[in-house]
Order: sequence, then C-alpha cells, then structure tokens
Amino acid sequence: MKYSRYIPFISGFGDLLIMNICFNFAYWYFKDFDFYSLTKNAILFFFFINLAWIISANIFEAYKIDHHSYKKAILFNNTKTIIFFFFLFLLYFQVLSFNYYTRDQVKYLFVIFFGLLIIWKFILYYTFLIYRKLGFNYRNVIIVGNNATAHELKNYFNKNTWTGYRFKGFFTHSASDINDCTDNYDIMENFIDDNKIDEIYVMSNDVHPRVYPVISSILSKYPVKIRLVPDLSNFSYRNIEFVEYGLIPVMKINLGPLNFWYNRSVKRLMDIFISTFVIIFILSWLIPLLFVVDLLSDAAGVFFIQKRSGIDNKVFNLFKFRTMKKNGEAHAKQATVDDDRITKVGRFLRKSSMDELPQFINVLIGDMSVIGPRPHMLKHTDEYKNMVNKFMIRHTVKPGLTGYAQVNGHRGEIKKTEDIENRIKMDVYYIENWSLWLDIKIVFLTIRNVLKGDENAY
Repeated sequence: MKYSRYIPFISGFGDLLIMNICFNFAYWYFKDFDFYSLTKNAILFFFFINLAWIISANIFEAYKIDHHSYKKAILFNNTKTIIFFFFLFLLYFQVLSFNYYTRDQVKYLFVIFFGLLIIWKFILYYTFLIYRKLGFNYRNVIIVGNNATAHELKNYFNKNTWTGYRFKGFFTHSASDINDCTDNYDIMENFIDDNKIDEIYVMSNDVHPRVYPVISSILSKYPVKIRLVPDLSNFSYRNIEFVEYGLIPVMKINLGPLNFWYNRSVKRLMDIFISTFVIIFILSWLIPLLFVVDLLSDAAGVFFIQKRSGIDNKVFNLFKFRTMKKNGEAHAKQATVDDDRITKVGRFLRKSSMDELPQFINVLIGDMSVIGPRPHMLKHTDEYKNMVNKFMIRHTVKPGLTGYAQVNGHRGEIKKTEDIENRIKMDVYYIENWSLWLDIKIVFLTIRNVLKGDENAY
C-alpha cells in the first residue's frame, strides 16, 4: 500500500517518455538525423510540447490509475488529454513558424502516439491489477456500522479483489451474531494496531454518538484515513460536491450532468436545430393536409391540446394531432388496445407516431426537449408520485418527445405498477447519465422503432 503514491508518478513519467520518443524520433527521422538542425526554435518547441502535455494530463487526470480506476475511464481521460494536447500543438504552429512536420506526418504521428499511450496505460493497469490479486498493494479496512449499506460495502471489498481492499471487520454499538462484528468500541485502537488498518469507513446514519470521540482519538494516534458513507438511498444523484455556508460544510447533490448550464446549453441548441428542421420541412405541409382531412370528416379540429407536467412540475400545454373523437375521458384515461375513441386517421397517426410531431412546437418554445422523460397527464402525476419512489426526479429536467424509457420498450399504456416503476428507472438512469452521445443514440433508436413499428403504439 505504501507504494501507491508512486503510481501516478510512474504513469506520468511513462506518458512523457512515450511522447518525447515519438516526437523527437520523428523530428530526427524527418531531418535525416542531422544534428545541426537542432535550432533554438526546435529546442523551444520540445520544451513547449512537454509543458503542454503536463498541463493537459493534469487537467484531465491522464496519469490517474488507482484502486477505483476502470478501463473505460482510463481510455476517456487519455482521449480527452490527447485532443486538448493536439489543440495546443496546433496553436503553437499558428503563433510561431515551425514546419518540421508536414500535415500527413502530424496525422500519423498522433495516431502512433495515441496507440502507444493507450497500450502503456493498459499494461500499467493490468500490471497493478495482477499485483493486487497476488496480495500486494492492499489496504486493510474496517467498517463502523452494521446496516444494509455496510454489508453491501463489505461485499464490494470481498468480491472486487482487484481494488486491493481487505475487509477486517465491523464495529457497531449493538450486539450482533455476525462473526466479524464487535460491539466494543474500546478495543478499536488495539484492533487497528494488530491488523494494521489503513482506512475506516463510517456509516454516518448507523453509528452511536460516542464513536466520534473514539475516531478523533484514533486520528491523533494513527495515520488512518476516514471515509464517511452517507445514506443517500432515497436520493438519485450523479455528482456530489461540498459547498460552504460561512464555516458550515454543506453536501450538495447534483441530479446528473444537466444540472450544469453548459450541458443544458448544448442540449438546447440541439433541440432548436431539430425542432426547426421538422417544423419547416414536415409540419409546414402536414398540418394543412390534416386540416383538409379533418374538414372532410368530423371537423373536430386538427390539434389536441392537453395540460401536462413539465420541468419543476410546472404545467404546460402539450400539442398533439387529434386522434380521438371528442370525449369526456381524454384528460384522465390513457389510450388502450382497440380503443373505440380512436378514429381511423388517428389510428394511423398513432401507429406511425406522427401524432406526436406537433410537440416539436413545444420543443422550439422551450416547454419540452427532443429527448427526456415523457410528460404525464396531471392526474397521473398526482397518482404516480405517491406510488413510485423517485418519481418526481423526472421533473428535474424538461420532458421529452421521446426518451430512454421509450426506446427500451417502456412506452404506452400503464397496466400495472411494475410498468411505471420500470419507466421511472429508465428515466432516472437517463438523468444521471446524460450525454450528447446518449441523446443522439436515442434519436436514432427512435427513428428505427418508428420505421419498424412499435407494438405499444396504439
């Protein structure tokens, strides 16, 4: 465990070595190893790219490989670092004249550099993984508390040996028949000494008040690390940060990436672009066509406007093409299979999902987004929020014309509690894991479902 602090240094040193080998070798190779070509400008350039890489690697934590690192995170962090480094590299050529690499040479040089860098990172990752599995570079831990979260944490330590954690026991204020559990805080110091404990995990909602003085005493005598584990089981969260109100630390729970203005701005630009395109090229001719069809049939009107629950549970008017005869249940009852309220034209519009197209107007004016949790009728919002845990989390973002739940088969009529529970799980996952690429993926999956037909569209 004492060698863990050297891992970022080894990782960062290897990065710099690979970068310098690539760019220096390429420089000498393209100069036919003419050592007289090493001018002041060339020396300045090599100094700059080393500084640029160090800055890029620190911004995106490319050097970071620890007990919690995953291959996906390593790949993403190093990809972002390479892209930013490439930007700084090009910026140098815009400011100072340096033409030792041609455009094609730079292209191949960065591909080779990226490939070698990723190979190095995964060699390092698997080396430490095997090293930990062999029983080295480990941390001995104890858990203070004896609740469900504590046992889940214990199982994580025991099942994921590659993380290098060794669980040594529970400490709790109440007696227990569990073999590795003790209710005597007084022996904690001796236990830490005997078992060479490195970290203590404290279940903040399951400890006796007298444990905190004990832990304070331990901190003054042993170099152990304290980890507080809050009970956030009733919250949906993606990012947690501490803010200070004067001298008081406050834990702030951010409900996913869309909590940040820059992500909302990107999503809004995508909404404006797509909705404008659909309104100009589809709705501009489809609305007049349906108007003529309506005049020739029951003249009930082209649009159906219904109040729905939006972001922050604010009510807005949702636009749809009318697909039903006028009836007294339109604002309370969902459409069902073979619903006799649906007209012949309406059935076609529903089956093809064209009845939803006017909602692009809602998207353009800002009531909705192209992608997001589907908005419910007011009656159903009041009903489901008391039935399903975390239901109102979906109202922390704008409702969508389509969503992650819909492209995964959770669309249409709610027949049983399980249906709405599965839909909410999907909605919460989307909110916690939003990315522009996820939105683009949902758009293409929606188009695919529309083209092949959705059995829940009725």
